[in-house]
Amino acid sequence: MSEASVPETYFSLVPGRQCGECMVCCEYLPISTAGLVKPAEVLCGNCVVNRGCSIYATRPNVCRTWHCLWRRDPAMPDELRPDKSGVIFALVVHYEPRYVFENAHITCMAMKSRSDLAVAPASDAIGRYIGESSLPVWLSYGGGKTLAYPDEQLADAVVNPLTTRFPHLVEAGKKWLERYESLVEPLQLKNARFDSEFG
Repeated sequence: MSEASVPETYFSLVPGRQCGECMVCCEYLPISTAGLVKPAEVLCGNCVVNRGCSIYATRPNVCRTWHCLWRRDPAMPDELRPDKSGVIFALVVHYEPRYVFENAHITCMAMKSRSDLAVAPASDAIGRYIGESSLPVWLSYGGGKTLAYPDEQLADAVVNPLTTRFPHLVEAGKKWLERYESLVEPLQLKNARFDSEFG
């Protein structure tokens, strides 16, 4: 299993790439702050269609610092802007321990139809993230999610090394987990710097 790392390009914004009329994050992200509470998949009341955020200057920090991978990953083609593709790609980094495959991961969320995940160029991007073999990749739609990488067999060997139905993968699972755990803390630091710089 080759060494994995997370591309440095994920921690800057792609030059010249702006949100434009896209307000997908304003609808699909849950927000719970002292000044604004909004569930996922509900358009924020501060959004003015075709004009943007009416409280942009005083918007909560979560709104300032969140950028989808279309803004962060130069390998993403222009047509994968969320409002055009129907799919949001995001790098998710948590600072408190979670379920092992959720501490840091790529999430690919279809907004209108799960089938959008299977249509190029979205399916190509998903394949690329899986092929990088660095972070878990989750596919999400309608409030549910499925782990696409690592696959079911390797994931079971990672989580249940003593009882897995795939004992031949236990050693690979151990190496995968060691490598992944070595990435999480540096990712947390890089993401915090990114939030500070681009928020």
